Amino acid sequence: MTAAALPTDPTPDRALPPSEWRRGPALLLALATVGLHVVFAAGYGYHRDELYFLAESKRLDWGFVSEQPFVPALGAFSKLLFGDSVVAARLWPALAGAGVVLIATVVAARFGGGLVAQLSAGMCVGTSTISLALFHLFGPSAFDQLAWAGCLLVLVRLLDGLDGFDRTDDRWWLGFGAIAGLGLWNKNTLVMLAIALVVAVAVTRERWGVVRSPWPWAGGALAVLIASPNLVWQAVHGWPMLEIAATVREDEGGPLAAALFVPMQVLTMNPLLAPVWIAGLVWLARSARYRLLAWVFAAMVVLLLVVGGRSYYLAPMYVLLFAAGAVVLERWAAGRRWRPAALPVALVAAAAVILPSALPVLPVEAHRDLPFATINPIIGESIGWPGFVEQVAAVRNGLPAAERAGAVVLTTNYGQAGAIEMFGAPYGLGQPVSGHNSYWDWGPPPAATSTVVAVGFTDPARLATLFGRVERAGTIDNGVGIDNEEQGAPIWICREPRAPWSELWPQLRRYNA
Repeated sequence: MTAAALPTDPTPDRALPPSEWRRGPALLLALATVGLHVVFAAGYGYHRDELYFLAESKRLDWGFVSEQPFVPALGAFSKLLFGDSVVAARLWPALAGAGVVLIATVVAARFGGGLVAQLSAGMCVGTSTISLALFHLFGPSAFDQLAWAGCLLVLVRLLDGLDGFDRTDDRWWLGFGAIAGLGLWNKNTLVMLAIALVVAVAVTRERWGVVRSPWPWAGGALAVLIASPNLVWQAVHGWPMLEIAATVREDEGGPLAAALFVPMQVLTMNPLLAPVWIAGLVWLARSARYRLLAWVFAAMVVLLLVVGGRSYYLAPMYVLLFAAGAVVLERWAAGRRWRPAALPVALVAAAAVILPSALPVLPVEAHRDLPFATINPIIGESIGWPGFVEQVAAVRNGLPAAERAGAVVLTTNYGQAGAIEMFGAPYGLGQPVSGHNSYWDWGPPPAATSTVVAVGFTDPARLATLFGRVERAGTIDNGVGIDNEEQGAPIWICREPRAPWSELWPQLRRYNA
C-alpha cells in the first residue's frame, strides 16, 4: 500500500461531525503502551541524559542551563516514592506516552474517525520509531510530546467551526495557554508551535477573526505568566538556553542537514508508517475545516530548517497527521470485509519490525553487528555505565593512599559525571566535577585538590595547559564492543594544577546540548 493508493476525504469541504470517542478501547491501548515500556524499562541501564537529570534532581532550582525544572523535580519525586530505580524513573515517560496515545484517539474521533481510525491513530503515534525511543527514557522529550498533543487537541477543538476558529467559545484559548505555559516548565520547543501557529494564521482566512478576539491574546499572556519564574531564572543567569540553542543550530544546521531533514522524518517515524501520515497531511491540506493544521505543519518544517532544529522536534505534529491518516485508512477499508480487521494487524507488524531499533529487546552484543545505532543512537548511550565507573575507580584506587584521599574525578561530559554520582559511592569516588552544562555551575573541586582523575579528554595537550604532570592511566572499554561516546575514552592522572581552581574553572566551562 502506498500513499498514492490511499484516497483523501472525497468531500473535504463538507462539515463532518465528530465521531463518538471509544473510551474503553482507547484506554486499553494506552494501558498496553505503558505495559510495553514497563516490560523493557530495565533494558541495558540508564542513558547518559537520565543520569544527568537525576543529578539535577538533587539540586532543585527554578531552572538549569540546558533544562527546564520539571524533569528534575519529577526525578526528585520519583526517588522519594521509589528510590533510585531505572524502572520507576521510566514509568513516568511511559505514562506520558499513554497520554499522547489517548489524545491521538480523541483527535481521530474529532476528525470523524470511528473505532478503527481511533485505534489506528493511537497505534501509529505510540509505535513510531521516535515515540518508542522517547517514551522509554526519563527526560523532557516524552513530556514535551504530551504538552504538544494537549495544545494541538485544543487547537482542533477551536477549529471545529467550519468557517475557521470557533467563535462560540474562544475561551478554549485559555486552555491552550495553560497547557503551553505548563509545557514551558519542561521544554521551550512550544515556542516554535506558537510561531508556526502565528504564521499559519497570517496566511489563512482565520487571521482577522483571531486578531479581533481577546481570547488568543489572553491565552498567550497566561502561558507567559505561568512560565515566568523560569524566564526570570534564565534572565538572571544570562539566558544560557540561548547558548544551548546556538550549539544545536551549529550541530544540526547547514545544507546537508537541510537535505536530510525530510528523509529523516520518514526514518524516525518508521518508514512503514509513511503512507499513513502522508495521506493525513494531504487530507488536512484539502480540508476546509482543518487546513490551518497543514499550514502549521508546513511552517514548523520551514522554521526547523531555518533554525537548524533536530529532526525529531517535528515529532509532536504527527499526532495530527497520523489521526487524519487513520481516518483515510478507515474510509479506504470501509465496505471491505477483511480490511478493517487487517489494519491493526498490519500496524502491529510495522511496530514489531522497528521495535529492536527503538527499545532494548535484543542482547547487548547484537548491536555490534546490526545497523540499529544508525537509526537510534540512543541505545548505545545506555550501555556500559556501571563498568565505566568501575574502571575509573580502579585507576583512582591505584593511587598511593595519601594521594587517593584527596583525588577528584573530572569528566568531560555530564553523562560521565552523572554515572559517577549514581554508581560511584561503593567505590568511594566522592563527588565528581565537570565543566559541562549545569555541572560547571555546581562548581570546581575543593581548593586544595592537587590530583585529578580526568576521564574522556582526548587531547593531552589540553590537559597539559591545566596541570604540570599528565599521565595516561587507562582506557574505557564497555566489554561488548559497542561504539558509543565513552568507548575508548582515555583515563588520565593529572597532578600539580598550574593555577588555583578559581582561575582554572572558567577555562573548563562548556555549554552545549
